Amino acid sequence: MSMTEPERHELYELAKRDVSERFAELMIKALPPDPQRLATKDDLAVLGSELRLEIAQLRTEMKTEMRDLTAGQTRTMMLGLVGSVTALTVTQLIVAAL
Repeated sequence: MSMTEPERHELYELAKRDVSERFAELMIKALPPDPQRLATKDDLAVLGSELRLEIAQLRTEMKTEMRDLTAGQTRTMMLGLVGSVTALTVTQLIVAAL
């Protein structure tokens, strides 16, 4: 349903009469000159679906990245622990041999 120029003017006059002239001016400025550019419920539903899809993709990417980072950190910690245990074992063997 598109708004004609006379309907647009009528909307302006009603807002001016019932609220204020400033409100009417701001409202008309906020509305696009081409009524076809107004968003419909269907437009908003499509946008919502697109946003949900993008968020799901981002969530998947973040989970993958976090899993990879956690695996790398765990590997580093384990190698550090193995090195520490090895050094302590060698130290104990040397001390025991003395």
